[in-house]
Amino acid sequence: MNENFNPSDEPIRLTREEAMSSQVDDLLSRQKSLTGQGGISRDKSGEAWYLKNWFLFGIAGALAAFAIWAFLEPYYDDEFYIQGQIESLDLAAAIPETVEFGYLRFETNTQGKGWLKIGEQRIWLSSWVQEYRNGDVVSLDPVELQGGREVGVYVHYVPVTSLEGFAVARYVVLKPAPPEKKATLSLAELAKRKHVASLILFPFIAGAIGLAIGVIEGAICRQFKRALIGGLIGLIVGLVGGFIAKIPGEMFYGIIQRLVIKQTAGSNSGLSPLGFFIQMLGRAMAWGLIGMAMGLGQGIALRSKRLLLYGFLGGVIGGLLGGLLFDPIYFFLQGEQTPSAHLSRMIGFTLIGLSVGVMIGVVQLLARDAWLRMTQGPLAGKEFLFFKDTMNIGASPKSEIYLFNDPHVMDHHATLRTVGDECEIESASKDKPVILNDRSIKRSKLRHGDRIAIGRTSFVFQMKHG
Repeated sequence: MNENFNPSDEPIRLTREEAMSSQVDDLLSRQKSLTGQGGISRDKSGEAWYLKNWFLFGIAGALAAFAIWAFLEPYYDDEFYIQGQIESLDLAAAIPETVEFGYLRFETNTQGKGWLKIGEQRIWLSSWVQEYRNGDVVSLDPVELQGGREVGVYVHYVPVTSLEGFAVARYVVLKPAPPEKKATLSLAELAKRKHVASLILFPFIAGAIGLAIGVIEGAICRQFKRALIGGLIGLIVGLVGGFIAKIPGEMFYGIIQRLVIKQTAGSNSGLSPLGFFIQMLGRAMAWGLIGMAMGLGQGIALRSKRLLLYGFLGGVIGGLLGGLLFDPIYFFLQGEQTPSAHLSRMIGFTLIGLSVGVMIGVVQLLARDAWLRMTQGPLAGKEFLFFKDTMNIGASPKSEIYLFNDPHVMDHHATLRTVGDECEIESASKDKPVILNDRSIKRSKLRHGDRIAIGRTSFVFQMKHG
């Protein structure tokens, strides 16, 4: 053996197969990462934030909740408003402790003096009645209340029977505008309308959000059958789940409300910070229960346990978050002394829809294990999760990843498989192969950063722990 032999003097020879192997790509990617250049796995070109599921689901949920609010708000009154001439009045009569309606006795628990009658309805004047004037609340001068005068009254009404109830004026409008049709209805009729709206409000919101989230991704990917099925299942699951979850949600919120009332008993300054926090917590828990059903439709429609879990967690977290923010919006945006909380309800429900949708997308983002990011194609920037153990890629709308308007793609072009912690891709035909890292392959394992080309569409394969 020659003692002066230096291995570095010998030329290094590589075969074509070795030069084109995927190991070379891996080494180049690692070298770029170490030098701060960002290898294939760090390639962010073509990302589109508006195609991210958290954004799509959030917008869909917000629009759905807003639509239900707009539909039901005319039937949902915080304080019933009636308008008409004062038929008769007695400003000296004290509010009785109990009122009888046939065989029923009702405890009023209200202090005050005087009543007025509009139509057939007697309305008592409590000690805290005020005048509502041009959006402001001012002290009411009882002298202004005279027989024959046209007034509007915001009323707190407790229906005792189907035809009668106990009414207490909260605000009086001395110079009302011409009445709307609703203002001419009786308090019993208004109470029935609100009762129906209250029964269906939360289930309808849950169903609408489920419908929107079930539809949106399929519609974006032009998988209209998937969108239809996902939306329909999301609607049904949301409605049924909303009705079921509404029962324990209202029971829990009722317990919290009693705690709030007990905590603020004897106080004229409204809710204390502790009472406000308790009410926020109660509403958040109630909406968290209802939110459980809002994100399940997509997982059921696609028969994916992963998407089912993501939707469940996202719905609960989003419901909690939206419910937690509802009361601050009401108290700080409109304040307690307003006849109607329609503005805060609009913002609150829209925010709940937004938060549920966003959180379902965020949970998907955080919990995903493997995904393809389209870098070239009609949906460049869109990420496709591996939500099943076996997924098809092709030109058929039935494919989990649908590549539309590409003559170079077969109906079933490739299959993705997840086995344990590993993923692989298999070409369905030799005539139109799958290109992996610039090489035609029949079947191959996938590694973080691999580049995949199918027809005119390109992807990058990414893994959570890549």
